[in-house]
Amino acid sequence: AMEFMKEATKLATSSELETIGEKLLAKSELFQQHLLPEHIDKLGEDELKAVLRYIFGLKRKTKKLLLANPMEQLRERIQNLLYGDAPLAQRFTGFVEQTGGFDRPIVISFASELLHFTHPDRYWLWSPWIWEESKDGGALPLVIQAKAQISGGTVGEKYESVGKALQVVNALGHHRGFSDSGRGMFGTDIFMACVYAVYMYTVFKMKLSQEFNRILPELPEMTQRVLGVYQLEA
Repeated sequence: AMEFMKEATKLATSSELETIGEKLLAKSELFQQHLLPEHIDKLGEDELKAVLRYIFGLKRKTKKLLLANPMEQLRERIQNLLYGDAPLAQRFTGFVEQTGGFDRPIVISFASELLHFTHPDRYWLWSPWIWEESKDGGALPLVIQAKAQISGGTVGEKYESVGKALQVVNALGHHRGFSDSGRGMFGTDIFMACVYAVYMYTVFKMKLSQEFNRILPELPEMTQRVLGVYQLEA
């Protein structure tokens, strides 16, 4: 983890990373504003669009989501995911299995973004760039021991397993300083995005031409894009 952060700080200043932390906080406030428990049953398409535009993989795809998932059903699923009485793994599994129109990794990311940015002190992110279940890829396997397997019989149990691993990274990250760019898990979000970016740069530099590498976004932009806060509006 320290080696990855050492490489990341060659590509972005601490001030740039702290600015991303502020943007994640603003994103969380936006989610909380639109997804209050008493407001979800009145959630409209414009408000849903305001949320989706800051989720990597779902930006500008509100119409496609609603074609596969009528608004009334989507409201109910979001309500159950965020505020239901069932255990977390059951709520997460239900949301992923019932929500159509997109590949499974995007729906998983959708569910985790709703949970994490509405309740940042309780839940965490699981996007393909954090952990890709089909290939055991992503940033997380790069920073945890090989024997620390992510497992689970259902997608909700896997979400909990990802969370246990991220909580270890988060605790160590704030102790050692590599998760200090943002408050709480937001700092670990930034760290994991930096790990992903550094890894991608390494792979691209080995496989692609120098000319093509020059058009890759810089690390601050890439991390903001995968975290959904690139060009976040006030």
